[in-house]
Amino acid sequence: MTRFPDTAFALRAVVIDDCPADLEATVAQCRAAGIIVNGWSDCGAGALELIESLPLPPDLVVTELDLPDMDGTDLLQALSMLEPGLPVVLVSRHSARLHDAALTLAATLGLEALGALNKPLEAQALQDLVQGCAPAAARSAALLALRPRCDANVPRPDAGEVLGAVQQHQFELYYQPKTALHDGVLRGAEALLRWRHPHHGLLSPACFLPQAEAANLVDILTVEVVRIALKDWRRWHADGLSLPISINLSPLSLADPHLAEQLIKAVNDAGVPPRAITFEIIEHEEIADLATALRILIKLRMHGFGLALDDYGAGYASLLQLSRFPFTELKLDRRLVHNASKRPHMQALLRHAIATAHEIGVTSVAEGIELEQDRLLLRELGCDLAQGYLIARPMPAAALPLWSGKSAAAGKVAGTGAVIQLRP
Repeated sequence: MTRFPDTAFALRAVVIDDCPADLEATVAQCRAAGIIVNGWSDCGAGALELIESLPLPPDLVVTELDLPDMDGTDLLQALSMLEPGLPVVLVSRHSARLHDAALTLAATLGLEALGALNKPLEAQALQDLVQGCAPAAARSAALLALRPRCDANVPRPDAGEVLGAVQQHQFELYYQPKTALHDGVLRGAEALLRWRHPHHGLLSPACFLPQAEAANLVDILTVEVVRIALKDWRRWHADGLSLPISINLSPLSLADPHLAEQLIKAVNDAGVPPRAITFEIIEHEEIADLATALRILIKLRMHGFGLALDDYGAGYASLLQLSRFPFTELKLDRRLVHNASKRPHMQALLRHAIATAHEIGVTSVAEGIELEQDRLLLRELGCDLAQGYLIARPMPAAALPLWSGKSAAAGKVAGTGAVIQLRP
């Protein structure tokens, strides 16, 4: 059964539950939380038909996992194909571990996994969960405005075009501020590599990095990133903002036995002290030549450079790699951090990772802080630094001193650390 109310609020939801009593209670609590219920359904197929028939997609879906015609996993997959990026709230009597796994599935499918709540649903808990959820129209407009392009309408450049762009200095870096969790002091900025394409506008690394890797151009791109970063550092320094910079190194680059000498020379020639640089290791695959990688990283560390392990808790960025290399910084993957305040199972993993960082004397950094509840949780767990949209969005290098000045005027003093990334 599907029905349509005729009232309107800021957020619009579709509710799915096959239990009449639970469905009625959930609809009532949604309304009590100030959410319009666009409609409800007692089965997955009816809900999908309802969503497809609406003039605009709903702002969120509130759904049970157990349905008569399909289980929650099949429904999440169908929702992801019907409305990519659709925010989802799970409401059921399953365990927290199962909820967490279902939320991970939703996020993996491209949905916005807002969180899970136990039945019976309470209006205040729902309101807390969706407070950062924007209406669908505003969300779509924001994404289009903020994201660099890499869609089906943008041709994928070949290796020759990437090399030409390096030679013509068409690449630039965008920086995202990073702050201390205990007092909000600015500690640096993560920078994202962008290609200012003369015909297609600002492109993300997803548009060109795979081609660069396939053509063995990663080292050339790394050298260009170092060049840009050192130039930005000198400009900031001239403006009175001294920010140590961290530059990502691909596992592919760690197979080059001459890499350490090249990096050391580039930094020294620029007049930047080695202690001002941290090299960050992006581990999207296993390091092929462990001996060469160890020699490079030990040499860099001995010369005074910092080393950071990125995406800790995901893929190859694990305890094994943390034990192998002399890292000085541990970056917690955003898939562990995002919505952690609503995922008890993930909180235990974060607590262990942060404690491990403290015990071995390295700085812990939480990536992907977008919710105030997550920021408060990571601070409570003792994490050192945080970055994410809650703090600030990426900005051009020239804008960072101004942002720093505004932060200082608000009682936050500019500190240390900037991170340069080759990935989106």
